Amino acid sequence: MMASLRDGPAVPGSLRQMNRLTILRLLREIGPTTKPALARQSGISRPTTSKVVDDLEASRLAERIGMTQPASNGGKPGAIYRFNAGGVRSGAVFLRVDAVQVAIIDGNGHVHARLDHPLGSDRHPEPVIDLIVTTLKDLLAQLGLMADDLLGVGIGVPGLTSFHKGIVHFAPHLPDWRDVPLSELVAAALGTQVWVDNDCHVQALAERHFGIGQTGRSGANGCEFVSVQSGIGLSAAFYLDGALYRGPGDTAGEIGHMTVQEQGLLCDCGNRGCWETVASITWLVGEACRTSDGTFQMPQWLNVSAMVDHSFHNIRDVAPAIITSCAHAIFCAARAGNPEADALVRRHASHFGVGLANLINMLNPQRIIIWGDSVAGGEVFLETVRKVVGERALMRARENCEIVFTQLDHDVGLIGAGSLALDALFDGLSLESPASRQMV
Repeated sequence: MMASLRDGPAVPGSLRQMNRLTILRLLREIGPTTKPALARQSGISRPTTSKVVDDLEASRLAERIGMTQPASNGGKPGAIYRFNAGGVRSGAVFLRVDAVQVAIIDGNGHVHARLDHPLGSDRHPEPVIDLIVTTLKDLLAQLGLMADDLLGVGIGVPGLTSFHKGIVHFAPHLPDWRDVPLSELVAAALGTQVWVDNDCHVQALAERHFGIGQTGRSGANGCEFVSVQSGIGLSAAFYLDGALYRGPGDTAGEIGHMTVQEQGLLCDCGNRGCWETVASITWLVGEACRTSDGTFQMPQWLNVSAMVDHSFHNIRDVAPAIITSCAHAIFCAARAGNPEADALVRRHASHFGVGLANLINMLNPQRIIIWGDSVAGGEVFLETVRKVVGERALMRARENCEIVFTQLDHDVGLIGAGSLALDALFDGLSLESPASRQMV
């Protein structure tokens, strides 16, 4: 059976649990190592350390990989252990405004299997949660696993979430997603622990654990970085001073709704002039399809079957999946040298760069990592973003910050969602998760 967070007692503050977490962290940080070395590093007695390591090995969180050389004084060789990252599994769910992505990942951030399903026409909470649960069960069955084989399940959601309560308070692009107890509902359906966080927060965890947020520009361990989502919605996550900053209400990062035009376009959040209204892919598609009479129709140079021969009075009436398809077709045309597409992508990137310049001036990060749909804009998009930042950000702040695309590709959201369970394993958060009371 795979490792589970429910192995061992789940009593907050218990000495046994604290010893278990201490040894587990050391195995990950300093391993491969021996039981005596772990005892010295941790300050835990040798007999207790030995018992903890044996328990971790039995639950597949630790693995024996060899033996030390015999000591010169005739001492017996000792077993060498390390954290068994490949032996742990966590469920990962990444909810988009147009689809749900589900995967099983291991402790190295490797995706073992994934299933993607488009959301139906009804994107209210109940049918979407049913789809999440059904897809997870299908994936577990495909791999021959049970929910008990998982550390737990992490879910990334495009909206305002309470990480510590497991509640989705507001998802502007999903109808009626207000104060939805998502962690509790999914945990009850699956019988395992569930953590919920903002989609951009989980992406930052993926970068910190497995991506280019692991090291700074000089190669130093750790990095002060901001990850920025591009797409129908815009958001960010701040990994500063060695930790992910969620804010006292767990809502930090909703930068798509900072006002950049006081009398600008109406946003889905109800405000006017949000950065999202001019820097999202919805704006990009709207500009490509705007006609002289104010309606929206596919231009001749762009061919997306779902939009051909259709006219819309408001670009926000177009389904998110179609917006995404049209945006990627525009990015593809720009990379191929189409002049209309190239000009549109550069305007899109210019608006995007203005927002990044504000972030750089405010936070002085070492790195900004861009992920999401606009990554498909390639060098045309990235070069323009960097140019605008160079023109608008304060010199000292911009000189200390590099702007890059994620290197985790399309799995970044899933890796980040699965990292919620891994974080719980090493930080003891399983004792505080919203679903833990049902699991004990």
